[in-house]
Amino acid sequence: MQTLSKNQIKYIRSLSQLKFRKEHQAYIVEGLKNAAEWLQQGADIEYIVAVSSWFDHNTELIKAYDTQQCLIATEEDFEKISGFKTPNQVLLIAKMPQQKELIPEAEKGAWTLMLDKVQDPGNLGTIIRTADWFGIKTIICSPDCVEQFNPKVIQSTMGSLLRVNCVYTDLASYLQARPEVPSYAAMLGGTSLDAAKKYAPGLIIMGNESKGISEAVKELVQHRLSIDRIGPDAESLNVAVATGIFCHTLIQ
Repeated sequence: MQTLSKNQIKYIRSLSQLKFRKEHQAYIVEGLKNAAEWLQQGADIEYIVAVSSWFDHNTELIKAYDTQQCLIATEEDFEKISGFKTPNQVLLIAKMPQQKELIPEAEKGAWTLMLDKVQDPGNLGTIIRTADWFGIKTIICSPDCVEQFNPKVIQSTMGSLLRVNCVYTDLASYLQARPEVPSYAAMLGGTSLDAAKKYAPGLIIMGNESKGISEAVKELVQHRLSIDRIGPDAESLNVAVATGIFCHTLIQ
C-alpha cells in the first residue's frame, strides 16, 4: 500500500468536475455502503482511498485488487477530497465503462426508461434505483440530462448504477428510427394512468423537472398518460416519484 500523494489529491479533486471526469474516464464513489457495493461487484477500480483502519477491517473486500491501487489517507486528506459534509472513511476512483451499443430492452419486448432533460442529480440517482427495483436494465437519456457519473448521482443510486445501463442519445432521432417500439409519456391531460389497460412493454418517457417533455419528443409519443391528482392545490409531482408510480402501474 502507498500513502496518498499531493498529486493524487489534486487528481481526485479534479474529478468533481465533469470535464476532468470525461478526460480521465474516471469517477468518484464515496461512502461505506457504495464502496462496498462497487468492490463486491468487481467494478473496474483505479484507486481505493481509505483510512488505515478501514483497510484493516476490509481485507476480504479488497483482496482482488493490487496493493498498488490501495492508498492510505488521513482524516485531513479526506477533508480535502471528500464531497461529504462529514468526510467518510473510504473513497474509490472507478473507471467508466464503455457505453454499450444502444439496443435497449424495449426493442426486445421489455421495459425501458427514457429521460428528457432530467437535470437534478438526486432525481437521476433515485430514478436509477427505481429502474433497478423494477428490473429495468436500460435508461435512455437525452444529451442534456445530468451525467450519470456526477458524484451526487452516484451517492443516490446506492449501487444500482452497476446494474442499470444509462446511454445518452438524441431522443427524437431514436424514436423516429423505431416507430414499432411502444412509447408511454408522462404528460398532463393524458389518459388516466389508473384507468390504463395492460400495455405492451416499451418506453416509459419522463420529462424535465419544470418544463416536462420537449415538443420534439411529444410529437413522436404514442400514448400520453397522466397520474390522477387528488389534492386540489398540488401543482406537480417530483419526476422521480412520478417515475416510480409509472413503473409500478405499467410493469405488471
